[in-house]
Amino acid sequence: MKRLVKMIKGLIAAADAEGLKLAPFIGIACPGVINEDGSIAKGAQNLPGNWESSKFNLPASLVEAIPQIGDHDTAVLMHNDGVAQGLSEVPFMQDVECWGVLTIGTGLGNARFTNRRKDKDKLKDDKNEKDEKKEKKTKD
Repeated sequence: MKRLVKMIKGLIAAADAEGLKLAPFIGIACPGVINEDGSIAKGAQNLPGNWESSKFNLPASLVEAIPQIGDHDTAVLMHNDGVAQGLSEVPFMQDVECWGVLTIGTGLGNARFTNRRKDKDKLKDDKNEKDEKKEKKTKD
């Protein structure tokens, strides 16, 4: 934990030295089933230490160690690594209905995604349906 905090603080200092303004956000992707509070329910057995312990919560520990970035409170979000990877692909997957991610490391992970229908497609379908009903009425 100390090494991680030192590394993040070093990156924040380097950005500050370059005159860069950082968003006060730290995102973490790791294996396992992630609880809503950022703790790990299961699946982290390949990580060093006991990440699944009820006493360990990485997001809370980071907020405690780095309470602010710039003039703003730090927000930390942790999610499953496969999900995070898949979400990063959303902009490039708009032309497909479904896609998946397979993570391979010291273990295997996966995530499956389904795009929702876009509102404009739904509106187009609704319009076509109304036109078809209108034609059918005219024929009758």
